Formats: sequence, C-alpha cells, structure tokens
Amino acid sequence: MLNSNNNRHQPWWKYFALIVLICFLTPNSLANDKGFNFIDNRTECSIRFELIDNLIVVPVKINQDVLVNLILDTGGRSVILFGSHFKKKLEVLDKEVLLHGYGKNRDKIASLSIDNGLQLGGVMGKGIGILITKGRHFFPYNGKMSIHGIIGYQVFNRFVVSIDYQKKRLTLCEPNKYVPSADFSRLPLVLKDTKPYVKLGYSAHYTTASNGYFHIDTGSSKEVIMFLRSDDYSKRDFEYATVGKGINGTISGLKSNNEPLKLDELDVEAQYYLVKREFSRKEIQNAQGSIGSGLLNKYTVVLDYVNEYFYFKPYD
Repeated sequence: MLNSNNNRHQPWWKYFALIVLICFLTPNSLANDKGFNFIDNRTECSIRFELIDNLIVVPVKINQDVLVNLILDTGGRSVILFGSHFKKKLEVLDKEVLLHGYGKNRDKIASLSIDNGLQLGGVMGKGIGILITKGRHFFPYNGKMSIHGIIGYQVFNRFVVSIDYQKKRLTLCEPNKYVPSADFSRLPLVLKDTKPYVKLGYSAHYTTASNGYFHIDTGSSKEVIMFLRSDDYSKRDFEYATVGKGINGTISGLKSNNEPLKLDELDVEAQYYLVKREFSRKEIQNAQGSIGSGLLNKYTVVLDYVNEYFYFKPYD
C-alpha cells in the first residue's frame, strides 16, 4: 500500500524532479556493476523475516554500519527511511523531492541519498538511492522491534522472490535458475508502474460476478481492498473504518459488514474494505483492488517479475 504515486496535476518542475529521482533510484539506469547481486557468486539465498501486523519486516545493513528493519513492499518504488536522524548517518544531496502517496495529509518532503550499499542477507546492492523523510515514529513500536522504512521494487525486479509466511522465510533466486514446484498454481503477472497485478474472477453481494486486475500488495496488512469509484454501494452495508496507513498518513474507507468477497482463482473468500482510488496515468486504470498480506499469508507465494508469473500454494 505504501507507494509514491499520485495523479494530482503537478507543476512541470515537479515532474522533472520525479524523472531525475527515478533515474537515481532505478537499478537499470545505473552502471552494470550496480544494483543488487548475490555475494560470492551464489544463485539463491534465504532470509529470515519477522511478520508484524501481517507485514514482512527484513533486516538490512546500509553502508556496512547502519542497521535498519524495512517492510518488503511491492507497492514501494524506492527505498524510504522515516526519520530525519538518518540524514546524519548517510550523505544526502542538497535537494528535496516530494513523496506522493495515499493518506489524508500533504505530500511529504524527502531528502535524497545516492550511491549507497545495502546488504539483505546474501545479496548486496550497490549504487542504491534512498529517500529520507520525517516521521521517525511512522511505524508504531510494537514492543518487539522498530521498523524504519520500506524496500520493494529494486529487490522484486532483480530476483524471483519466494515468501513462506508460515516459516517466515524469504528466498531470493536468480530468475534464470528458478524452477517452479509442480504443486504451485500459476497466474500471469502484469507489471505497471513498478507494481504487480493478477487478473482474478470475483463476486460479492453488491455486484454480479466479474473479473479484473488486483494489485499484489505485500505492503498492505488487510486481506482485500476494493477501489471505490462511485456511490453505488449502499452505506448501510458498510461502516466507516481506518483501512491502513500510506506515505501521507491515515487511509480512511469503508468496511464490509456482509458476505465476503469471493476470489475464484485463489479459491478463497476474504474480508474486504473500500477506498477511493486515484490512479496515476501509468497504473492499470481499471484495476479493481488489491490483495494484501492479510490474505497472502494463507499461502506460500512467489513473485517472478522477470518472467511475469505469480505462483501460489495454500497451506494445509
């Protein structure tokens, strides 16, 4: 759910700043020896993670001496750290950029640090851009560990990523070495604006059976969020609720009080919420919603951005 997109019209210089930012933060725009790669010529590694409020939290080391815990978020375009104190630990440019995203507050202002080294288990990232913004306590301390930010696209775009929620194990594999297990189901994966989507059949009490694209969103703790585009939904069937937290604060919406949403290909019924969705021009315009870790944690899931497949196997 955490992301840096918004479709509000911005002055031309903000779009220019965004283009420059993408050049700094996208591994493919960097030299061949930069981006994420395995250490010691490995082709696979496994990483233990913590599951906090259904979110995957992985340990990351920045520049060999800054230890942070980051949420693995398929909705995150960039590595983001929350807390101005990180500007004292990393070298930052004398420039500021805007972070666009969900939430009721104004866009956040962030500082940019470039050419960082990030180690995640057995992989090392070189030349990685990091955004640093205010909000040291953006992720509330839960008594177990502090969460300092998010990481996403740079990892998913480079490796086949397998997530075993029960064993709390993340496995990264070279795309040309990954062999899918025969007991996994498979769906085509569509990538738009750095986000992964799958097409699913769905039905609920308020609509006839249909199908549409759903964002696979590891950064959402909910089961399913549907995108509200009109007032066709009867308010008596829903109650107002806090749906989650985005880059720019609390996300409010509606919670269903009736029958769950049925998702055909996943063979599951799930609780769902409704939020107003404002699409960026690059995203799938007719996407129906998102599937979060509140539902994904019922499966072992594999995201293969390179070959564009989504694999899943339910737990017994």
